[in-house]
Amino acid sequence: MSLFDKVKQQISGQTDQKNIKEIERLKLTLQNKPNDLETLRQLGILCENHSLNEEAVKYFCILGRSYQQSQSSLAIAYFRKAERLAEKEERASIFKDIAKTYFTTKQFEEAYHASRQVIEIYLELNQKEAARGFIVNIPLLGEKDAIYRKELLEMIGEKDQTWAQGARGTWVEENSPKPTQLIASLPGYTAAKVPITPAIEKALFSQMRVLVVDDDQGVCKILTAMLKSIGCQSTTANNGNEAIEKLADWKPDLIISDLLMPQMDGNQFFVKLQEDPETSDIPFVCLSSRGQEDEKLAAFSKGVEDYWVKPFVISELSMRTKKILQRQLKTVQSKANPQYSDQSELSGRLGNIPLPHLLRMLEYMSKTGILTLAYSEAFGTISFQEGSLVDAQYAGLNGEPALFSLMSWNEGRFVFESQEIASPRIITDSLDELFNKLAIYYQTQS
Repeated sequence: MSLFDKVKQQISGQTDQKNIKEIERLKLTLQNKPNDLETLRQLGILCENHSLNEEAVKYFCILGRSYQQSQSSLAIAYFRKAERLAEKEERASIFKDIAKTYFTTKQFEEAYHASRQVIEIYLELNQKEAARGFIVNIPLLGEKDAIYRKELLEMIGEKDQTWAQGARGTWVEENSPKPTQLIASLPGYTAAKVPITPAIEKALFSQMRVLVVDDDQGVCKILTAMLKSIGCQSTTANNGNEAIEKLADWKPDLIISDLLMPQMDGNQFFVKLQEDPETSDIPFVCLSSRGQEDEKLAAFSKGVEDYWVKPFVISELSMRTKKILQRQLKTVQSKANPQYSDQSELSGRLGNIPLPHLLRMLEYMSKTGILTLAYSEAFGTISFQEGSLVDAQYAGLNGEPALFSLMSWNEGRFVFESQEIASPRIITDSLDELFNKLAIYYQTQS
């Protein structure tokens, strides 16, 4: 090695040591001033120059988010620097930030192209469900929204068409549930709206318990918010070991567990649950960023109730959770109260189960028969056909007037007897429609 090369190498080594010390000094500064943008900028550049890509990506992303609302072009520049240094899995999240920045400034064409890049990465990672969830949560894309959205759907092999004879290829109808309740967002997820759960339904779910197991506190937070919107109780654990400890004195009606966790992962946790007769019958939902078909099939073959792919769509999970809890509600009530089973009558006091809750319960259980109410010397009846109200009778009244009068009872006893109903249907509205009418009825009576 020539003298020149030796000198050059020595100088380079001294420079590296100096820069490393500078990085450590800037990190200490950042601890005291976590929002110092200049310190973040210098750290990002130094880490990039020394191939510390993971740290550089972190600092550039923080800078990008800091400028998202005030200087969008600068935010995009930092996100672009981060994207070029990031691994493929993280690039999808960065492109989401880029798209979000463009949405904020109403640059819809750029937002569309950034969204395409997000979807392309998901498809390369074989995460089609995650791509679909991302498309569902994309805000409106301006005047070309329909065109852009159609092209994004076609990227994942889906179509939006209308056929002859009224076939539309969609479940959406005018009376379909409308998303109206906002659930806060977290990194990687857009803010989501979920259908508001009626108060009566919330009251039924209030006795149901859900255990959320995930080492990502952000995911635990958003799922807990979703469960609270439904009305049920919930608690969280960071891994399978911690969850098993909680199960000692808090048995849930549903478990939602991540797959990839430290100490004990979701697979190991599920196996432990199946080995214990006390927990083997609890519905288990797997939560994972792995959306591959073989992963899902393996989970279902072991007995997993459902498989949710991250990043999930909160409004969809809300509906799925309610379906599971509705089925569990019937099971739990049958075990805890034998009089609720299909082979015997249901009876009790209205002080313990308010009449609106009782009607909702009979609807869920698809009961056919007559509910008899008694208070002092007064009697009334409400008949059901497969969970739907048929008629009500009280004090010479029938139909809705009789039902609305009985709904004011908050004391007395009730007995439900299963039997065939031969009388014509007088009440034609659904229970939800009747509850709405009841509110108007009480207003007119006051």
